[in-house]
This record gives sequence, structure tokens and C-alpha cells, in this order.
Amino acid sequence: MKKIIRLLLFIFFIFPFINVYADDFEITSKNAVLFNLNNNEIIYEKNKDEVIKVASMQKIMTSIVAIEHIDNIDEEFYMEGYMLFGLDPELLTVGFYDGELVTYKDLLYGTLLKSGADGAYSLAMKISGSEEEFVNLMNQKAEELGLKNTHFVNSHGLDEDTQFSTVYDIGIIMKYAYNNKIFKEIISTDSYTTSDGLYTFDGPVKKAHNLGLNYFNAGKTGYTEEAGDCLVSISSFNDVGYLLVTAGAEPSFENKNFIDQKNIYDYYMNNYSFRNIINKGDLIKRIKTKYDDEVLLKSKEDVSKYLNNNIFNKDLVIKYDGLEVLDRSIKKGDKIGKYQILYKDEVLYESDVYSPITVKFKLKKEYLITIIAFVTILFMWLIYLRIRKIRRRKI
Repeated sequence: MKKIIRLLLFIFFIFPFINVYADDFEITSKNAVLFNLNNNEIIYEKNKDEVIKVASMQKIMTSIVAIEHIDNIDEEFYMEGYMLFGLDPELLTVGFYDGELVTYKDLLYGTLLKSGADGAYSLAMKISGSEEEFVNLMNQKAEELGLKNTHFVNSHGLDEDTQFSTVYDIGIIMKYAYNNKIFKEIISTDSYTTSDGLYTFDGPVKKAHNLGLNYFNAGKTGYTEEAGDCLVSISSFNDVGYLLVTAGAEPSFENKNFIDQKNIYDYYMNNYSFRNIINKGDLIKRIKTKYDDEVLLKSKEDVSKYLNNNIFNKDLVIKYDGLEVLDRSIKKGDKIGKYQILYKDEVLYESDVYSPITVKFKLKKEYLITIIAFVTILFMWLIYLRIRKIRRRKI
């Protein structure tokens, strides 16, 4: 028995750092940001605002700008020489050629699934007549979205000195684009065959599923030597939606961008969930009126937060900061303070508190007792005087 105890003590002291819910998972990506789409909160970040190269992730902007300028994505037309002229032959990833009969849909799928520069460049040339004019539309959209750290120079994402963005900005672009029905359908597709049947290609979604990321709903990869392996994705698990952007992963044949995303997703999906930290009608604070009436301040709504499953409601503290005594100036609905729900020193939720009553004049209990006593004594004294008066008459 003593040997067993010694062994347990040894394990305890030698491995005190073991923690099933440790926050520091390993990723090779230099930049990352994870959005919870249910409440639009950032729940994980790593250098999210660092200005970097984002490679083909910027084709998300290329595609959504194109979609917003196309009347009919099924419209057919012939590829013309100017639509590919000047593009490095090594960037003709899909294989579109001069004279080929295509649709806008073909170019969009080629851009987002195959990550073809020929698809992106052709869209720019077909819609605006020049890449420069199309890129102006991309930068205008970036300005509309309030992106402060993004600037585009080309339509396909090849590194250029004055072309840059951040993982945060790419996340905002993806969130915006995903609300477009056409974009969402395309970027969520496993594989696509062009309208002429010449090309069939798989997208990031199929690759993610093959790697075990079954919760992966949509994605766009990117790679250049300077940007490293990049990936933006949308996933869902247990009714929670996520948007994750990673960049700067070490290039390899090991799909480290997908592995990094799996590590991040798995951690939050396994260890975090939404739950109520306070329910409608729960007591926040007991206070009084100037006349000693008790007033119960209660929560007006259910409050749900996305928290580590290792945090329990008993660990939360409700802190009220406001009036402790209400006087006759207080009407029902007047703001009287605020309350916070805290975990340790972190504020999880904050809300204003309003008076549930209109305060009306009322004698305090001790005053009322005094008055009743006084009236009673007076009444008895009057009775006593009356009795004396009657007795005197009889005499």
C-alpha cells in the first residue's frame, strides 16, 4: 500500500502540468483567428491583425465581387485571348484556353475550388475589361467592409509588394461573401465538372472530409512561398457555427494548414459549448426603498455564453453596481445601475438594471408603530377622561 501511495505522489509531483483542457494547442500557422458565428465573437486569435500575404485566400474577394457584377452565371461565352494574355502559363491551373466555350459558373468554380489564376484573371478581364479596373472594385469593396489592413493589386493572389491583408480581414470578407447564396453554394461544393465536360476538380471541402474534418462546410486554400500554407473555412458542430482563418503554416506534404485547423476546431468543439449563465427571473440583488420595502432586482432575459465546459455556474459571480435605496424620485423603468457576471476577474456579461417599481410614499414601520401607540394612548386617555366625567356627574 505504501508503495502505491509513493507512486501516486511521484506522478502527482512529476506531472503537475497535465490538464485535459489546456488552452495551448500546437499549430505551425503564424497567424490565426477563429470566429464564433452564433454571436460574432472572436474566441481564438494569434497575430490576427498582422499585415501578411494571404495568397489565394484573396480569391474569395475576387469571386464575390465578380458574382455581384454578373447578371447570369450560366451565361455562355467564348474565352478570348485578352482574357488570358500576360498570365504566367504556370498559373493556368484549370486549363482554360482561347476559344473554349465556358460559363461564368465555370470560371467561378475554377477560381474557388481549383484556385485557378486563369479563372480569377478571366473573371476580372471579362467583367471590367482590365485587371486594374477590376482590382479597383475589389479595393472599393474592402473599404465598404471597413477593412483597414487590406489592399489588392491583382485578382489571383500572387505576391506583390503592395498587396497585403490580415487573417482578421480575410475572415470579414469570408463572412460577408458566405451570405451570398451563389458564393455559398460554390465554395461548399465537393467537386465540379465544367459545362463542356473537359475538367473535373475537387475542392477543399472534399480534401477536408478525407482528412477527417467532417464538420468542414466550406473552404478556400492558398499558398505562396511568402504566405506559407493558408486556409479559410466555415464549419459547424452541435448547432454552433465557426469561421477559421489560418496563414503562414510551414509548407509541406503533410497538409499542415488542414492539421492546424483540425487542432483548433477539435479543441473548441470538444471543450466549449453554449449554456445559460443566468435565466430570466433569476435574482440579481435585493435592495430597499426609502420606506423599507424590499425590491427584488431580477434578470429580464436568459443570457447564454460560449464557455469552457470546465467552468461551472457556481464559479460565476454576480456583481451589482447601483442604487441600494430607492426614493420617491424613482419611477418604474428608471435606470438605477448595472450588473456584471464575472468569472474570476473576467466580465462575461454586463447589463443595465432598471427599477421594477414606482416608489410611493409610505410610513416606515417604526414610525407607524409609534403613531399607532400614540393614537392608542390618546384614545385610552380620552376614554379615561370620559369615565371620570361620568363619575363626577353621579356624585
